[in-house]
Amino acid sequence: MKIFRHILCVSALLLIANPVSAQDTSEYPGPFPGGYPSLNTSAGSGKMYMESYFPPPVTASPTYPSWSPDGESLAFAYQGRIWVVPVEGGVARQLTTGPGYHSQPTWSPDGQSVAYAADVDLNFDIYVLDLASGVERRITRDPYLDLRPRWSSDGSQILFTTARSGTFDLWAYNLEIETASPVVTSNQANTAGDWIGDSGDLVFVSRRGEAALGSGSLWRWSSSMSRAELLLRVETNYQAAPVVAPHGGAVAYITDASGSNDLYLVPSQKSARGIQPVRLTHTREDEYFPAWSPDGEQLAFARNGGTPDQERTADHGMGFALYTVSRGGGAARQVRIEDYAWSEPTGSVRVHVSSSNGEPLPSRIYLQGSDGRSYFPDSSFPRVVSVTEDYYFHTDGSFSVNMPVGEATLEVWRGFEYEPVKRTFDIQPGEWTSIEVEMNRWIDMASEGWYSGDNHIHPNYGGHYFVQPMDLRNKAQAEDLNVANGMIANYWGNSRVEDLEHFLGHPHPHDDSETIVYYNEEYRPSYFAHLSLLNLVELITPFYIGSVGTAHQSLYPDNATVLRQVHEQGGIGGYVHPFGLNHRDPEAAGPGGARELPVDAILGVADFVDVSCIWSDELGTAEIWYRLLNTGSRIPATAGTDAMSDIWRHPAVGTTRSYVYTGEEELDYDQWADAMAAGRAFVTSGPILSLDVSGKGMGEELEVSKG
Repeated sequence: MKIFRHILCVSALLLIANPVSAQDTSEYPGPFPGGYPSLNTSAGSGKMYMESYFPPPVTASPTYPSWSPDGESLAFAYQGRIWVVPVEGGVARQLTTGPGYHSQPTWSPDGQSVAYAADVDLNFDIYVLDLASGVERRITRDPYLDLRPRWSSDGSQILFTTARSGTFDLWAYNLEIETASPVVTSNQANTAGDWIGDSGDLVFVSRRGEAALGSGSLWRWSSSMSRAELLLRVETNYQAAPVVAPHGGAVAYITDASGSNDLYLVPSQKSARGIQPVRLTHTREDEYFPAWSPDGEQLAFARNGGTPDQERTADHGMGFALYTVSRGGGAARQVRIEDYAWSEPTGSVRVHVSSSNGEPLPSRIYLQGSDGRSYFPDSSFPRVVSVTEDYYFHTDGSFSVNMPVGEATLEVWRGFEYEPVKRTFDIQPGEWTSIEVEMNRWIDMASEGWYSGDNHIHPNYGGHYFVQPMDLRNKAQAEDLNVANGMIANYWGNSRVEDLEHFLGHPHPHDDSETIVYYNEEYRPSYFAHLSLLNLVELITPFYIGSVGTAHQSLYPDNATVLRQVHEQGGIGGYVHPFGLNHRDPEAAGPGGARELPVDAILGVADFVDVSCIWSDELGTAEIWYRLLNTGSRIPATAGTDAMSDIWRHPAVGTTRSYVYTGEEELDYDQWADAMAAGRAFVTSGPILSLDVSGKGMGEELEVSKG
């Protein structure tokens, strides 16, 4: 008899359920890993996507501008606080304090108050700040998300988006009687509403209507007739953020119809001849969060990609800047923020992370202040892991941060081969504190011919940041990940395909021989199950099938056809996240999103199956893998995090990874892919494994005699 190579890999899967480092893969209490407990799945939009895109991100650069009624200032969000800066630029002044993370400010018509959304203990509520007294008052108190406040023109009501009915709807809070009541409700996820003048009518986003893709189209609500009318059929990805001009005649919104997120205008009322959008911004960067000036002549917004004077590194130059533009379009003007004047006592910390030889070491950073909130370098990319609610950022080895006075905590991580470091230190008012961190590598797998890789990374997937190939390399370096496979794919329920310009048909050139970035493809049929296609010379099209209402709604090509096309060009392909987080029992799961996996595994056209992924249950997927082995299939077990690197609420690349044995002193992608398809690998979310059975290692066969 023979002991097949897969049997020699079983230990890796058994350890995944209880990793040594449980930072990202703890046992999930429900069908979604952590995040906002009240956020339910609504019609056509999974909780994961809703949570990733719609709630406001915590940023280390200015976002969500709101124009003051006198036209002189902009309120905005930064570092989880609300600030104000002159429209002409200058020093920004902190407005809000208190617990949680604050965002989405909106100025009252009389200029005396600012309403905003605050995330306190994983629940957003609406607050109102009295500017004269500095008193912050919470006006909604429920266990559901309340977001995006918008004042009525007379200042008597605040419209907001809420999840309190089980899906998102629009409610209004009456400030006189201190009560909230529903305005627009249905089961089609009604979000991001704004008042149309003093009419009581609204513009909002909804998935109503036929073939609504993404988060829906723009609709107009008639208060007198209590019904909605389609204003503009458009694909949106929770970033539309429609805002109505003070005169009520125009609506500004964001759409990616041009290939990146740009600012557009449409009338607030359809004419007999229809409606035609006008594009105001024309950049490769993304524009977000529009806000009208009080005279209706200008719009403020935030643009990603940092500013022209910023160097782009792992922890700098990826953030936002505020701009204004005329309602007629033209050149946008940056609102330059010279400095931030904190209202709380603060000091600064300077951190250097190095290896044992003193060289700067890219790494992942967790930094928490004395107030229990996380802090980040200016213009960096703050992120949070939903399972643990730990905020983090990546660094190239050196950074500085302004923080509140008191005891702070620093944690430094770098993949699975370094011992994490934790430090506590005191921040003194107005002073600098320097921290030196030397990381100890407890094992060097590459020196033994083992190279780590992640089969499933989305560099860009509709998030607020734009990740370039060098950014993905920086993230991989910070996670000590040797191979980063970037997936080119369409958005969920949306026809936009991201990162096409980054496909080369070979690894991206750069000067680090220990890290490979290769843009490949995720084939996303809604019926047969998703595939990771690696080592591609040419992309496989179409990128998705089975999406109703699109030209690709038919169920062809099937996965076997696609996998054979991949093999013809020398690539490999396999199945990713075949079963969901609540699918531990294969019988209960049913065929679901992995209908074709057993057939392709037995036919030998599928080269691997990712048993470890943040969006699937490892034990449930492993059970399917065991059953495939029992049929005689030799399909290897692999790992793909399915991390979306431009989204703030996502784990890091390489959270799950395959260690692949090539036996070579230098990393080569062709050898790595071939060895993985041959099963010379183990899967892990933390532990490092070794296995030797009579001189045979993982992926090899051991022949023994009967008896």
